[in-house]
Order: sequence, then structure tokens, then C-alpha cells
Amino acid sequence: MPFHEASGPSGHVVSQPPQPHRAPRAALMVTWAVEQGFGGMTAMCLKRAGLFHEGGVPSAVVTFDANPELDAIRTALTANGKLHPEVPLLNLHEYYAEQPPATETGRGLKLRGTGIPWTEAARLDRSLDGSLFCVDYTSAGNDKLSKREYHRRDGSVYLVDATLPAPHDPDQTVRTLQLLAADGTVQLEFTSAARLYRHWLTELVDRSNADVIIDSKFSAGFLFAWQHPTALKFVNFHSTHVAAGQDTLTGKLSPAHRKIIDNRDAWDGITFLTESQRTAFVRRFGNGSNTVVISNPVDGPDTLPAFEARDPGTVVHVGRFTKGKNIGAVIDIVNAVSVANVPVHLDLIGDGDQRPVLEEQVRRLGIGHLVSFHGHVHDVARRLSKARVLLLCSRFEGQSLAILEAQAHGCVPVAYDVDFGPRDVIQDGRNGFIVPFGDQEAAAMALGRLLADDALCAGMSDQAFESARQYSSEQIFTHWKEALEMARVNKKDREVLAAATVRLAGLRFHPDGDTDLEVAVNTGSGHLGGLMLVVTERGTDAGQGKTFEPYNESDGIFGFRIPASLRAQLPGSDALDINAVLDVGGLKRTIRLGATPKPASVPYFTAYGNLSIK
Repeated sequence: MPFHEASGPSGHVVSQPPQPHRAPRAALMVTWAVEQGFGGMTAMCLKRAGLFHEGGVPSAVVTFDANPELDAIRTALTANGKLHPEVPLLNLHEYYAEQPPATETGRGLKLRGTGIPWTEAARLDRSLDGSLFCVDYTSAGNDKLSKREYHRRDGSVYLVDATLPAPHDPDQTVRTLQLLAADGTVQLEFTSAARLYRHWLTELVDRSNADVIIDSKFSAGFLFAWQHPTALKFVNFHSTHVAAGQDTLTGKLSPAHRKIIDNRDAWDGITFLTESQRTAFVRRFGNGSNTVVISNPVDGPDTLPAFEARDPGTVVHVGRFTKGKNIGAVIDIVNAVSVANVPVHLDLIGDGDQRPVLEEQVRRLGIGHLVSFHGHVHDVARRLSKARVLLLCSRFEGQSLAILEAQAHGCVPVAYDVDFGPRDVIQDGRNGFIVPFGDQEAAAMALGRLLADDALCAGMSDQAFESARQYSSEQIFTHWKEALEMARVNKKDREVLAAATVRLAGLRFHPDGDTDLEVAVNTGSGHLGGLMLVVTERGTDAGQGKTFEPYNESDGIFGFRIPASLRAQLPGSDALDINAVLDVGGLKRTIRLGATPKPASVPYFTAYGNLSIK
């Protein structure tokens, strides 16, 4: 549906449910882009928008990318049921191409870069009607300069994104984005794309009275700084907080999640797909009042598909062909089962950059008759209802939609035990099998048992189907309503917590080796309900440290006594870290204790116990 059919200056930017919820505050599902061949994260973003609409909550999907193919993508998504036909798919570029900003500065802004000799470098048209979408320009005199003009369908320019000489230093450059009216007058100006994106989101929220639920890690990287006086702001963790293969307590943080984590107190809600994922996050970063577990919704048929109608020997893998999915191991395991003379056939559903590698592996093993590459299909549900087993060998998971969807259709999963999804939904030997990561022999044995023993497979199929009911759309929508309602109740106290500061104000050493810490706490006008220090060895579970209560307080300075025996009580070899845990209205926030930033001098003790200052 073209944007102007879904919304306009006096129209609605969100869906209009026929039976609105009793508290009809809307919800915007925010991602960066919706592209052809998208993955599970985008699929859930779209599904959730439809779920809210069907539950009586006005909703929309929000995207920021510049994509001239969006009309075709929207049409295809609606046609194949991925996007609810009543839910708008909003896009920043379509929005400002159709209408002016909600507010204008009136400062007589001028179009920048008009005195620079520009040369056209490239242009891009919309495929639907052939209209001009954007034109790129370069400057022959300075290769650091660039300009892109975005055009409305009538040919007028609505946005200019330019890199220009800095006003006070021509050797430096600055980025400027300007929104234009149809007559070419500049209406608004931004010094970064992030500022434009945040401005537009504010317009949408003001028009729709909506809360915001963010799926895209990239979008969260510029929206953590976005605030609105009435809107809640949730971010969804679709995968682990550490880089692939890293220890969840000590490993390197995922670069894509770094801004979310560093600003974790800026969110009204951080949602995790599984309890084990949330627990790992809290163990590393301490207690947080804004973490919640909400699974992805998965719906299957009302009744379990007949086991007799399943294709004997059929195994499926559903997912992108990426290195992280480790599909080469799936192929090796199926080959091992075949060598053991158990009839088996593997259907690979999906696509990706690893497909040529996987096709070569199949050729090298000589098992082309056992493996079929189906690419992207629109009948995954039918295939899961016909298959006996889903085989998953991922190196890591946030929550495996493939497993949940398989169980919802009675297809028994066999999966490697990795963080975080499989162990949260598979009860080993009951509704699937879970085997140690990399143990192809154990996986082959489990798969062979299911394919060779009809009674075993049928019983586990029934258990898988029943266990999947807790992830139905109705159940998950209820969880979302409860989480949003609780976040709104807690919003005022959470804002006090988020703004609170804690710093080390003084140290005092006693002859017996004990140490007094003076800790300054500022909660603004908020009331502090409680405070304690938690000392843990670096890289260990924050919940296993030693806790200390203040022994006095005066004008926001709290005194703590740390015993000389503490090191013996935490007999590790690494440094001990000190965290302050604040309580406001029953909500808690953990803050690493620090001193005044960049102090001019830092005291320390020499190897001989003498005091020195750096």
C-alpha cells in the first residue's frame, strides 16, 4: 500500500482496529529496514505489529532506510501474509516526500552548498513508476565533499544530505541534512542523520500517541538518546550481548549491542526472548528493573497434524545460510545417519552467502540424492507439518524461531546446546533432543532414533505440539500488555533511577586494615529507598558477591566499612569490583562505583606500602 494511502497530514499513521483495546495507546514497531529475504528479527517485528492490531492496539511498522523498491516490497509482504493489510509500513523518506514536517523553524534557512560546483555521479529511479528517487553529486575540487538529493515523484526535492566544508575551517567537513518544501524552501536542518531520525520519530509519536518498541540494533544505536514525555521506549535483544563464541560473563561485548548495553538504564524496557538470556545479562551487568522476558509468538494448527501423514525419513533445516547456522554440520549428520542405513532425506529451506559452500559439500560427499535446496518458500508451515525432525546445529541463538515453529507443528527438534534458545524450549528426551555443541555422533544417534522408531517420534511430536502452546500469539500479546502496563506504572521511579549518580567521595584507612568508603549519591528530587554496595571478583556473577549496608549517612554521603578480610572471603586472583545498588520505589539499578572523572592526581601504594600520587 503506498504511503499516501496509509497516512496523510490529517490521516492516521497507525492502524485502526475495529475493536480498540480499552487503553488504546498505539505501538510503533521500529526497525531500520524491511528488505526482500529478511530474517527472523524482521519477521517478528512485522508479526508483532499485526498481533497488536488484532488485539485492539493501533500499530505501525517504522523504517528509516532510503529504498526506492519499498512500494514493491510492501505489496509483496501484504500479499504473502507477512504484513497485516491494515498495518501501515511507514518510512521516513516516503513520509517527507508526501508531506512537510509537523513543525517548521521559520528562521529563513538557506539551502547549503549552492556555491560549490557539483557534478552528477549517479541517479536511482523508483522501479514501480520510473520516477526519479535520488541523485548523487561529487565535487571535482574536493573529493571529501558530496551531496545526495532525494526527489518526490513530481521531481521536486524533499531532502538534501550533504557533506560540506566546515564554516570556520574549510579543510574540515560537516554533514548537513535539510528538509525542503515542494517550492524548494528549507524547512528544517539537522547536523546528523541521527537527529533527523529522532525528530521524525517524535513526529510519529506526537501524531499517534504511541509507545515505541525497537527491534533493530542499528536503530537502537541512535534511539537510545531519544526521549519523549509520554512514550515508553523498549528495545528487544534478539541475540546474545557478547560476540560470537565469547563467554557471557567475561567475553568481548557484541559491537552491534554496545550502545544498547552502555546506555542500558535509558530504556523503559529491555526484552529478552528467553530467561537464560536475561539471566546471563543480569549476571554480567547487575540488577536492572527494566529487564523482562517476552518470547516471540509462534502459532501452529489447532490440532496436531497426523503422524501417519508425515514423510518417513524427512528432516528439515529452516534458516539463513550463514556461518553461524553451521549448516555444514547438519549435512554431515544426515550423511552419518544414511551411512548407518537409516532412510533419511534433508530439506534445506532458506538461502544465503554459504549456499555455494554447502552445495559443494553435498557434491563432495556424493549425497545429492539425500539433500534438496529449496531456497525461500512461503509454505514453511506445510513442510513442518510433513517432516518428522528439525535438525539445528547453530553456533549461537537468541531464541530459535525454527525450533518453536517446528514444535508448534509437531516436528521434533534435534539441536546443539548453545546460548540461548534450545535449552529454554527443548526438554531433552521429551519434546526434542538437545546434544552437546559439536557432538555430531550424539546428534546422529538422536536423529537416527527418531527416524527409526515411529512410536518414539510420534510421542515426542505430541509433546512438542503441546509445549508450543505457551508461545501462542494470544499468550505473547498478554505478556506485552503486562510489560508495557508495568513499565508505565514504574516510569517515574525509573527516570529517577536513570538520572541518579553515584561516586566515591572519600577513603579512610584504619590501623586494623579495614577501609571506610564515602559514597556520594544524587537522585535529584527523587526519594532513595535503599542503597548497598556489592563487591565481586571481576568476571564473576554479580549475584555472588559480598554485600555491605551503609553505617551512616549525611547530606547524601553514605559511609561503608569494608573489612580487611574481604580479599580472603573472595579468594580469587582477579581484582575486586565495587558496585552500588540503588533502590527507588522498589526498583533497582546497579552502578559501577567510580571517582570524579579524570582526577588531576591519583593516590596509590607502592610495593613497599608507601603512599605515592600519580
